[in-house]
Amino acid sequence: MHGPRASVRRAEMDDHDLLLALEQDIFPEDPWTPRMLAEELACPFSTYLLAFDKDGECLGYGGVKVVGETTDIMTIGVVTAARGRGFGRFLLAELMRVAHEGGAQSLFLEVRSSNLAARALYAAEGFHQIGVIRRYFRNPVEDAVSMRRDLCEPVSHEPA
Repeated sequence: MHGPRASVRRAEMDDHDLLLALEQDIFPEDPWTPRMLAEELACPFSTYLLAFDKDGECLGYGGVKVVGETTDIMTIGVVTAARGRGFGRFLLAELMRVAHEGGAQSLFLEVRSSNLAARALYAAEGFHQIGVIRRYFRNPVEDAVSMRRDLCEPVSHEPA
């Protein structure tokens, strides 16, 4: 599979309203609040990236928080209309690049246990399940699967 024709740029505080709109589309059941987004954009350890298609339309975003040798993927998502076209994989690769360039050696994330597509993508990109956090997500209440990836490991790129 060839990746999407896409570009990425770092989100800035001026992108706050765009990020709020993306949250509503991507995570309508439990979007981040305006305050949560503002705090993340202002955090010196956080990097948020916006993904655009070849026509300049923003189709998703993701963020990482790099603190020392470990990094957490804070969020990652693609708008409903663009899912299944490789933008999630593209964004994940860009977030891993940012983490690696920031000096991280390990990457962690939590994903809804019911989000089988995301879990398959993460597994295909070298993430391994390390645990379950009961009732982590609040709306609807659901367990999270915790996953980890060593950034020194090669990626197999097997189909998800």
